[in-house]
Amino acid sequence: MVVTNMDEEAAEVEVLQSKLAKTADLTNKISLSLQKLTASATNVEEAVKPIYAKTQNLTILSANIEATIAAIDKLRKPLDVISVEEPTIRAGPQKTGLTEYLASLRRLNEGLNHIKATNLRSQQTAVTQITTLLKTGSLELENLFRQTLAEESNAVEPLHYITKELPFPTFSSKTLNILAVLNDFLSSTLASACGLQSNADSIYTDLRGTYLSNTLSSLSQASITTAQRRAATPYDKGSNGIVIYTKSLEAIFEAEWDNICHLFPTSTWSKIYADVIKPAMNQFAYTVSEINSHVRVNMITDCFLAFDVLESVHPTMSRLASKTGEKEGFLEALKPIKFTATSSFQELLEDVKRRGAAIQTLPPDNGVLEFTTNVMARIRRLADYKITVTSLLVALGDKNWNRPDSASLPSNSAPMLFDVTADGNQLLSNYLTDIIETLISQLEGRARLLIKKNATIAVFMINNITYIESIVRKSDLWGVMNSAGNANNGAKRVEALRKKFVEMYLEGWKECAAYLMDVTYIKGGSKMSLSTKDKEAVKEKFKNFNTNFDELVQRHKQYNFPERDVRLMLSKEISFIGPLYGRFHDKYKDIMRDKYIKYDRQTLDSTLASL
Repeated sequence: MVVTNMDEEAAEVEVLQSKLAKTADLTNKISLSLQKLTASATNVEEAVKPIYAKTQNLTILSANIEATIAAIDKLRKPLDVISVEEPTIRAGPQKTGLTEYLASLRRLNEGLNHIKATNLRSQQTAVTQITTLLKTGSLELENLFRQTLAEESNAVEPLHYITKELPFPTFSSKTLNILAVLNDFLSSTLASACGLQSNADSIYTDLRGTYLSNTLSSLSQASITTAQRRAATPYDKGSNGIVIYTKSLEAIFEAEWDNICHLFPTSTWSKIYADVIKPAMNQFAYTVSEINSHVRVNMITDCFLAFDVLESVHPTMSRLASKTGEKEGFLEALKPIKFTATSSFQELLEDVKRRGAAIQTLPPDNGVLEFTTNVMARIRRLADYKITVTSLLVALGDKNWNRPDSASLPSNSAPMLFDVTADGNQLLSNYLTDIIETLISQLEGRARLLIKKNATIAVFMINNITYIESIVRKSDLWGVMNSAGNANNGAKRVEALRKKFVEMYLEGWKECAAYLMDVTYIKGGSKMSLSTKDKEAVKEKFKNFNTNFDELVQRHKQYNFPERDVRLMLSKEISFIGPLYGRFHDKYKDIMRDKYIKYDRQTLDSTLASL
């Protein structure tokens, strides 16, 4: 058993040794092969190493070439925009459409920005080409702005809108949108980038300024013409074209302000508005100047036209200034005519004195003198311009209207208040009263010179003063001169003057009544009696009374009293004789014979009542 195992083991050892010998042999072969491979690898490495280095260089070169090509493409792309967009720019916005045209300009601007960013001298030609295209495009848009605006700036007939109370036209929403888009572009950095300054503001002010002045030119001429062709009578309020002119000017300026507010930035509104209205304001100033020249030549009849201009324009100026802030143009235009209006107060007073002193004859019927009616016609019109006149008088100051240099006083350079205050009412009342008192003074002076009898003078003065009072009562003068708060009531002062001449007229009647005054004592008894001397005195009184009374009655009936109220008023004043005569008559009727007593009480009262 033991021998068998060992044999088996020996056999296995032999097998293992055989395999080991084969493995060693194989290992040697592999070792030789590895040595050969190592030698080959070294050879390959030495052969491939230069190739690898060259491959790396080629890879870098390839990447650089590709990057260069990409950069060139990037540089070429902005240049391509020139050939792409030029046909659109040259065609103009009306053919291509505004939206597409603006988009084309924006693409050109982007290309220009890219090229400028490279800062390459070689691109200057392209920069010049794109800049030229941008300028061309901007000019095309500017022309479109001008054309679109011009189509909306044809003069219109102002009377059509004023008489029908229609607002003056403003831009339609479509037109406004086009103009706004164009203005925004022309004012943008895109336009300025190509070296263009926006002319939109100047184009607008030029075209719209011409539109305003052309539209209003006919009213300007009409205002001047209606002033120059007037008859030599006092101006009637509202009869000059300046009233319509001012209304139209206000309405069209308001419409233009709305256009500007919708189209331009807020910061530019005032300047553009001032520039737009300048031609129209120059035209307006010329119109006022021409009217003023006419008024100065015809001060007495047409100073009221100066008041009308001020009363029409000042409220318009205030309303427009509250919206636009602009009023200097109006103030400058009104300076000359305000000076004229202020100087008219003193001129009206002086004219009353001059014309009064020139009176050579009085009406034979002692009626109302034409001079009186003319003066009252003028001052009645002052109340038609109460706001303007009181404002001027407040600036002038009380009684300064008597000064020849009144219009040049420093106070008159202040703006007019146009607010009728209590002081203004008082000043107007004082001025009106001064004119009327001057008129009455002139009438009295001429009457005393040309009429001999006091009674006739009184009748003449009463007729004229009554006419003056009637004009005051029937017009707005009454509200001014009879104001409850008037410390110096003008109406009462005129009334006092009338009463003065009523007293003058009653002087003759009072002299007649004096014959009825006596202190004669009548003896009592069965039969009343007088001494011979007293009886003769009473006879003389009756005789003188009858003679004077008959003359007074006859003369009174011959007098002309245009106003029925004057006759009634005088009749009432004269009636004081009735009671006096009644007492005198009753005292002596039983003593004196009838031939001395011409009137009984009833007859005398009837005679007085018939006056």
